[in-house]
Amino acid sequence: MTKKLAVVLFIFCYFATGYSACSKAENETLPLSAKAFVLMDAVSGRILLEKNAQEKMPMASTTKIMTAVIALEKGDLNSRIKVSQKAASMGGSSFYLKSGETMTLENMLYGLLLPSGNDAAVAIAEYIGGTEEKFVQMMNKKALELGALNTHFTNPHGLDDPEHFTTAKDLAVIAKHAWKYNKFREIVQTKTKEIKDGNFARQISSTNRLLWQFDGADGIKTGYTGNAGKCLVATANKKGFRLISVVLGSTDHFQDSQRLLDYGFENYYLKPIVRKNEICTSVTVEKGVIKSVGLIAEDNILLPIKEGEKVNYYLIAPKKISAPVFKGESIGQLQIYIDNSFVESVNLVAAGDVRLRKYYDLVNRIFRFWMKWETNI
Repeated sequence: MTKKLAVVLFIFCYFATGYSACSKAENETLPLSAKAFVLMDAVSGRILLEKNAQEKMPMASTTKIMTAVIALEKGDLNSRIKVSQKAASMGGSSFYLKSGETMTLENMLYGLLLPSGNDAAVAIAEYIGGTEEKFVQMMNKKALELGALNTHFTNPHGLDDPEHFTTAKDLAVIAKHAWKYNKFREIVQTKTKEIKDGNFARQISSTNRLLWQFDGADGIKTGYTGNAGKCLVATANKKGFRLISVVLGSTDHFQDSQRLLDYGFENYYLKPIVRKNEICTSVTVEKGVIKSVGLIAEDNILLPIKEGEKVNYYLIAPKKISAPVFKGESIGQLQIYIDNSFVESVNLVAAGDVRLRKYYDLVNRIFRFWMKWETNI
């Protein structure tokens, strides 16, 4: 709040067919093999369905989502990376890099995210961080910044380690953030690509079969180790409605993910909850040339809504403010709850300027009142 005044809480709600904000995930049953899963709205972050979403679990190569995030934030896509002996000797899934080979960071990211190259992960980590260990520190710092508080990385590739873990919810949060990057989106929706860089040309394909099997699927990352089982972070878009699904410890990660995404698209639809510039309330302005100013929503809010849900609005604004007030000044907040669980909020800003009342405004007001009185005699 910019105004140092007491804040009053106004509460109002409406009931309508198809409105809610908090998922009843614990009451839903789907025939999934995954030990933990999450289905999330990719825009608001609202969780629509979950199971063991806060349980710490190994994540296998879904780790590489965070590896890519750090690389995109810290690196230059056109810079060339020289592959170390350590990177080239990595076991598991591979981009088949050779020691001493050089390749652009952009092409390394394709090798990281499509064939899930562990060698590419280490090469990127050593280039960005100086050492793999320093790069992992960057990964852990970013996880904390994103609020993924139950996640801890010990490597950039995801091979099993007792101290390398995440949760289904944390992984969805990380994926939601990664989706903001154009290059990340471009890479993870690529099915096949020829890389004409390095010592020889490579024809690579995505390990994510959903790109071929599920209508609207356009990402993100598979993972598998003996300890983690089959893992998949997936996303799909239908008619502007994007969902992110996470399955961990699955025996059939593609089928589980399809069932989650189908559930979301079949049971939820996007509903405009708040419209940008919509007047939500007004507040009294003390010592202003006018007595009140409208508060408007700073942005639109669209939320996935399920049949029979209830939306509650909690309006937080001061009872009164002092002039001057400036158009666009943040004065309050509108919070959106579904079934008593917080989902989203939007700032409320002044719809216009309110100038501080001066002495001549008072004189002018008295003069206009006197002229009106004279006319009525």
